[in-house]
Amino acid sequence: MMTEITQFLIVHGGLVLFAIAFAEQFGLPLPGAPWLIVAGALSAVGKFDLIAGIAWAAAGCVVADAIWFFLGHRSKSRVFRVFPHLKTVQAKLERASLTRIVLHGTRMLTFAKFVPLGQVVPMRAGAMEVNRRRFLLVDAFCSLIYATVYASLGFTFHNQLEQLVAFLHKLGTISVPLVVVVAAAYIFYSVREHRRPQHLKETNP
Repeated sequence: MMTEITQFLIVHGGLVLFAIAFAEQFGLPLPGAPWLIVAGALSAVGKFDLIAGIAWAAAGCVVADAIWFFLGHRSKSRVFRVFPHLKTVQAKLERASLTRIVLHGTRMLTFAKFVPLGQVVPMRAGAMEVNRRRFLLVDAFCSLIYATVYASLGFTFHNQLEQLVAFLHKLGTISVPLVVVVAAAYIFYSVREHRRPQHLKETNP
């Protein structure tokens, strides 16, 4: 598998990283980590442009997140029905300082890049009517962090490439069921809170 990824990257360059990053952040089951790691390893031996690869991957992430942001904005009533607590979050963000908003968004978007179902975060941002330009700037920064982390791992440990990819694969196999369970519990809690009578919500915040 590593040989196939290596040859594909050498032949097609950064466009491959753009497509893979876009597909992963859009929600398709195509992990981008192995491709970025291989790109970093190739750059360590002078066969790939590391900076260009990171930029292409980050661009793919931003395009995918922008689509989810737009969909969340267009379907915000449905998003609020699934996540009723977002109205409270939106009210808190409206009162928060710009610095606090940016820091909160940076943490959330960076975390979303490394876990399954991360596309929920930009969708929720769109539903809460976050400033578009601010969202894109913060998302671009977080996407660069995501791409740099994996590419740097490949660059640093290019002599142990197979072992590194195998380790991340095992880590992903363990984390996916955990994320699904947490997501299911979160949705269940949100739906239950949404169906509670209003007077109970006021007495038990």
